[in-house]
Amino acid sequence: MEALKEILYKLGLFCAGLVRTAMEWFMDLSLLNKVIVINTLISFLAITLPIAKYYIFESWTGINNPFAVYLILIVIIMFATIFFHGPMVLALRVIANLWYLAAIIVISAAHAISHAPYVLSIGFFFNLIAPVIYIAASVLIFLEGDY
Repeated sequence: MEALKEILYKLGLFCAGLVRTAMEWFMDLSLLNKVIVINTLISFLAITLPIAKYYIFESWTGINNPFAVYLILIVIIMFATIFFHGPMVLALRVIANLWYLAAIIVISAAHAISHAPYVLSIGFFFNLIAPVIYIAASVLIFLEGDY
């Protein structure tokens, strides 16, 4: 029993050290890079929430985002490029986010989310907000010269 307590204690210390290191890293980031990291939460909501819903069998059914997989890739790109600098990083960030934003707008404008009659839900708006915040933060980081 004493060995189990020791293992759990060391595991807890290790986890606390990881959290402390992550918090120190986050606190050392510039404000705009913090915005990019925090926008990951909005992106998570954009990925998980349904973008539309339709009424069938006396209940509402959600329609998932067909482009959610690409937003996961964009989140990885945005997070990884925090460590790199320059105009190439800006171009990568802006092009990836503009492509995603255009895809979401086109799928909505073409009414191609579903063949069933649907209404947009809150997840759709998170899918619009996340890339806009990423683009704005990326451009401001570049203009500020805060790499």
